[in-house]
Amino acid sequence: MTDVEKTLKSFMKHFGALNRDIPDTRNAFTDLLKTVHVDGALPAKFKEIICIVASVLAPCEPCIVYHTKKALEAGATREEIMEACGVAITMGGGPAVSHISVVQDALDEWAPRKKK
Repeated sequence: MTDVEKTLKSFMKHFGALNRDIPDTRNAFTDLLKTVHVDGALPAKFKEIICIVASVLAPCEPCIVYHTKKALEAGATREEIMEACGVAITMGGGPAVSHISVVQDALDEWAPRKKK
């Protein structure tokens, strides 16, 4: 199992465990995610890409991994995600650059570059 997969698995385990410790809060947050992350004026994939940028700027490694996976599942391409990372660099400078490596690792795991 890769580091990216371990990060995602750990995040999902602990997020699920919130049902045991603070179920009302966890359920309210899950409902918010479901409400926000649907196609509307912005497609769901763009919303997930925005979450990647926000996660890079936060920085939150589990969030970066989770939202990269969700963006890909929503139809985002590697190219779209990396272009958005350029926006993160514009807003966050050098520190953002260091956290984009997590995005790259996730993309290498789930959306490898096409061989030419």
